[in-house]
Amino acid sequence: MSATLTEPVRRVRHDSWTRLLYLQLGAFAFFLYAFSPSIKLLKDDLHLSAGVAGLHSTGYAVGVILGGLVAPWYIRRAGGSRPALWYGLVGLSLSVGLFCSVPNLAVTIPAAAICGVFGSWLCIAVPAALARAHGPETGPAAITEANAVAALVGLAAPLAVGGAAAAGLGWRPALLTVVPLSGLLYLVLGRVREPQWLAPDVEQVVFEAEFGESASGGPDAFGPSAPLTSQARQTQKAPLTTPVEQTPRISVPAPRNPDSPTGRAAPAALPDPEGSLRTLSRRFWLNQLAGVCAVAIEFCLTLWCASLLQNRAGLSAGVATTGVTAVVAGMALGRAVGGRLALRVPIDRLVHASFGATLLGFAIFWAGAEPVSMFAGLAVAGLGVALQFPLISARGIELSGGQAELAGAVNMFGAGLAVATAPFALGFLSDRVGIHTAYLLLPVFVAVAAAAVVASRTRAV
Repeated sequence: MSATLTEPVRRVRHDSWTRLLYLQLGAFAFFLYAFSPSIKLLKDDLHLSAGVAGLHSTGYAVGVILGGLVAPWYIRRAGGSRPALWYGLVGLSLSVGLFCSVPNLAVTIPAAAICGVFGSWLCIAVPAALARAHGPETGPAAITEANAVAALVGLAAPLAVGGAAAAGLGWRPALLTVVPLSGLLYLVLGRVREPQWLAPDVEQVVFEAEFGESASGGPDAFGPSAPLTSQARQTQKAPLTTPVEQTPRISVPAPRNPDSPTGRAAPAALPDPEGSLRTLSRRFWLNQLAGVCAVAIEFCLTLWCASLLQNRAGLSAGVATTGVTAVVAGMALGRAVGGRLALRVPIDRLVHASFGATLLGFAIFWAGAEPVSMFAGLAVAGLGVALQFPLISARGIELSGGQAELAGAVNMFGAGLAVATAPFALGFLSDRVGIHTAYLLLPVFVAVAAAAVVASRTRAV
């Protein structure tokens, strides 16, 4: 055929539920990017060694791992994404208050771990809810946009900590800002609920008119108005008292969605009651390996870039720490642009492009010896890092077979392992061969992640 059809431009639907999810992740990001500089100031307050102060990061990573392990159970017990997210913000606020109120290691390290638990639940529930609400067509873009909002909010966090400390207020009021932020968010959007999206596939939804029940055999399968998958329809049985041929049927057309190229509503991912780690595919686990490497890349950049800036550019400790701002600024810009790119570019191709940007930025940073080029390299590397975690998370949800919460839990477990081990490994190497040589570990992480993405390819690139 010579005629071509114009494919409609896909856009993320920015309804109240989507905006709420973005802002809830943003509240967590404010805590996260204020937490790291606060540890250094806590070290000075309590006269701790660098190693002992670093136990707070380790404690946080342990909390992330534990939170990832129990997240699917927690979300089910909480009653779904909406209550789970609000309970998570309340728990994070209380644990931040505990961290700031008692200046004692016996309290601050466990409080950091509790922050990790509640933070991991937020990071799991938000992408899972976005994937359900937006489907496979615009879900990755929505997840990337959520992380863009989080990075933009996170930019203010280290500035707030530094400003409060410079004004003589100390770092605690800045970190505690997450409490009124969460409260204000609840006052403004606390009534917003997760939409009950209908999720029919190409087939029509068929109801048994005689019995007034859904074709799944009753309203108790997944609750009222629960969508059916094609497999469920094929395996369903007719009522014993009435033959299938004699049962009058009413065909209900699938609702239209103008944002979808097919015109139909995007299918939501149904939780699999039989889901477990054993049901996850080999490609899912390869993608998870890429996710672990992506987190390792991000934290190696943000936690050790100041040391290389001091070593190569001769900057003071205070000025060198602003290198983290360059990384976060690149991440914020990358995620803001990446959300739109994810609507038009295949996800695997975009992930590989992000790896290329990371390698380019790292090469500029690693080879440089003056502040301008090194800061520019960090910003370019941040552009690449921006897309890796959200897009690899979206790939994991796609490869999980509809088990979004389980995929998110595994993802956060891997992230916790990366945070706990990768920066430590880089520091261990730097003590023996120097920070400049030790930083060559980062391209190794990029190479492993890229290979894992190729091996777990989800769609044509």
